[in-house]
Amino acid sequence: MTMALRLFHKADDRLPDDALMQKVCRADDDRAFAELYRRHARRLMGFFFRQTDADEDLASDLLQDAFMHVWTARRKFVGTGFRTWLFTISYNLLRSHYRQAEYRRLYEQQTAPTLPTHTEADIDENLDRKAFDTALRRHLQTLPPEARLLFSLRFEEELTVPQIAEVTGLPEGTVKSRLHTLTQTLRQKLIPS
Repeated sequence: MTMALRLFHKADDRLPDDALMQKVCRADDDRAFAELYRRHARRLMGFFFRQTDADEDLASDLLQDAFMHVWTARRKFVGTGFRTWLFTISYNLLRSHYRQAEYRRLYEQQTAPTLPTHTEADIDENLDRKAFDTALRRHLQTLPPEARLLFSLRFEEELTVPQIAEVTGLPEGTVKSRLHTLTQTLRQKLIPS
């Protein structure tokens, strides 16, 4: 690699996400796109992994779909908030996945006998951190997919309420209300009376 190319590549390393995405939009710059992928793929993979019940193959497929959508929809990027735009795309991919999974579940339910459900064990008063995390994950899995997504966007991905509102298309007040209800529900389940 020549010195000029190394310097050019290093310059991309220092550009903010929005500037890189502008390069992708204007010039189909695959180096800028690769840098965006390098910066965000690992975290987004973790997001998908948590939302798909640790299904690594599905999470990997969703990750690739998200970045394929970023590339194909690059001309629709408005110029600010690349991370929020990326999570909006990811959120919509997950919603689509959940709808398809629900259709499959309903079909399987109609064609196969149902299995008995198991009750969850009561939470011990003196939970250590690992037990608490396990209990939290278990309770999150009993929530509707939309509630799990809100939890993940706020507490795992650390998006702000305005960013979550932008990602989900919900008013900020609705996001605040749903997050409050969610935290109250989890508190009731996780904190012994």
